[in-house]
Amino acid sequence: MTEDVPEVDELQLRRIPIRSLRGRTEEATAAVRQGIYLDELERQAVIVNSNIVAAWRRAIGGCSPTDPEVWAALQAALFAAIVVQRVLRPGRVRRHPHHQSQQESQDFADLRGQRLRAMLGVSADSALLRVGSVRDPFEHVDERLDQLMTPDAVSLSDWYISSGRALVTPGASSDSLREGYGLRVFFPAGGVLYFGDEVLDLYALDIEMLRIRDAINTARPELHRKAPSRNLFGGAQLVDLLPETHVQQRAMDWLSDRERRGHGLGVRLIVSPDDDSETTESASD
Repeated sequence: MTEDVPEVDELQLRRIPIRSLRGRTEEATAAVRQGIYLDELERQAVIVNSNIVAAWRRAIGGCSPTDPEVWAALQAALFAAIVVQRVLRPGRVRRHPHHQSQQESQDFADLRGQRLRAMLGVSADSALLRVGSVRDPFEHVDERLDQLMTPDAVSLSDWYISSGRALVTPGASSDSLREGYGLRVFFPAGGVLYFGDEVLDLYALDIEMLRIRDAINTARPELHRKAPSRNLFGGAQLVDLLPETHVQQRAMDWLSDRERRGHGLGVRLIVSPDDDSETTESASD
C-alpha cells in the first residue's frame, strides 16, 4: 500500500504569519498586544488538553505500564501548562533590553499577568497555578535521582502507569508519600499524576484549560472593538533559513541514518521527473 506523504515543494508554500503590535491609538495598541498573549495562551491550552486526553485514552486502553507515548504526552502537557502558568502568573524574569532594570521588567510582567488573570477569571486556587510543583521535579529529575543514591537505598519505583495501586517502601506510613511512592506515577482512572509527594489533578487541569479557552473566546470581541481599524505593520526581511541543496542533503542523511539504525520511517526522498524538486514517497513503491 502506498503511504500518503507531503511533497517537499508544498512545504515551501506555507504562509508565514505576521501580527501587528501597534494600533492607531494607544487603546488599540494595548488591545492588539493583549491579543498576542491570548493567542499564546489559547494555543498552549489546546496542547495541554489534547495531550492529557491522548495520555488518558492510551493508558485507559490497556497499554504497557511504561508506555513511552503516554509519558511523552504527559510531559508535553506539563510543558505547555507551565507556559500558560508563566504568562498568567510570571515568576522571576530577566531584564529586558529596553528596560533600565530587572525590577522594571518584573513589574511589567507582573502587571501583564495580573491583567490577564482578571480578564480570564483565573482564581488564586486555579489548578493551573499548581502545575509547577510537579513540572519542576520532572524537569530536574536528575537531581531527584541523585538524592536517592544514598548508602541505605535499595530499590526505586518509578515511571509507571498505575491501575490504582503504588509500590510502597516497607515501613513507610500513609502520610509519608515521598518515601512511599518513589518518583513518577500516572493513575489515569483517577486522573492524577504523582512525582514523589507532589500530586497534580489532571482532570481539574484539563477542565481549567477548557474554561480558559472559553474565557479567551469571550474576551476577543471586546479587544476587536478597541482596535476596529487596520493596524500598523513594519517592514520585515524575508530570508532563506538554509540553502535548498543543504536542506535536501540534511533530510536524506537523516533518513539514511535512521534506516541504518533500524528506525526507518518508510519513506525516501526522490527527484520529481518534471521539475527536479524533492518529494517524499513510500519506500515500498
